[in-house]
Amino acid sequence: MNKSLFIVIALFVFSANIFANDNTFNSHTDSTIAPATKTPFFKNANTLNVKRFAAVNATSLLALYGSYHYINNAWWADSKKAFHFDAGGTSILEAFDFGRDAIYAKGLDKVGHFYGARITSDIFARGIRWSGKTEAQALLWGGFLGTAVQGFIEIKDGFSPNWGFSVYDWMSGSLGSFYPYFQSKSRFLSALDIKYSYYRKYNYYYDHVQRVSNFQDDYMNSTFWFTFNPKRYKPESKWPKWLGISVGVGVDETLDDYYIGAPNGYADLGKGGYEIYIAPDIDFKGLLPKKPFWQSLAHILNYIKVPSPALRFSKDSKLMPLHF
Repeated sequence: MNKSLFIVIALFVFSANIFANDNTFNSHTDSTIAPATKTPFFKNANTLNVKRFAAVNATSLLALYGSYHYINNAWWADSKKAFHFDAGGTSILEAFDFGRDAIYAKGLDKVGHFYGARITSDIFARGIRWSGKTEAQALLWGGFLGTAVQGFIEIKDGFSPNWGFSVYDWMSGSLGSFYPYFQSKSRFLSALDIKYSYYRKYNYYYDHVQRVSNFQDDYMNSTFWFTFNPKRYKPESKWPKWLGISVGVGVDETLDDYYIGAPNGYADLGKGGYEIYIAPDIDFKGLLPKKPFWQSLAHILNYIKVPSPALRFSKDSKLMPLHF
């Protein structure tokens, strides 16, 4: 998830206005220039509102610039080196070397890129829809923006002595960027949310990583969740509309990757065991009132997996009364 998370946080502030109406992706009309009639602020424009469109793009640019300024100081302030791929070389064949990149953090890093890019795309797309673009147009705008942001991050990584351009990070982020668009085209995907939870239960990351404040690279204490709501998939069913079934994936304390400062460097790359969870989950859209404000809040809350009882499958499998 790494650098993508800071872009998400920056855009999150902007999203407060956009999510004030959950009709963001309801039926739409042509995105022509808006007539003189004034649209209530918390309603989506039915036609393109130039002022809103400009405000959305200007706010997004400011958020991205602020994110870049922080990330540049946090990750890219070290001395530069010639452009290289994650495998260390510069040839096109090395760009697709899936060896080291595949086993870093047991693959959770790719899920993190997907998740961060998906939220970035979703927030921006909802802003574009609020300005009067159609649903399809807005989701595609979000997808292309997310893909471009992920590409820029990887290019900067390509000049960093500590990282390199990862084709697979960029592909994961691009797929996440277009996930909201895919959801709009698939009833199954529309019922499947990707969520995140974080709880500090292992100290390895904080004991060995220099950038101790950047928890988003702490995969030992992160869990990514795939939550399916049968009611969304089959509205006529009697399944509670607020209840989802969630499968989570994390890694245990034996993970030892090429974090900066890790005692074994690359030697133990890929070491570690998975932790798989099965848990109930809350779909806040089915729990909170149908008023625009509450549904907007529900949309944001659905980015996060709330604590709940969980069954963990790992080297130490057990039923957990409450998993964060």
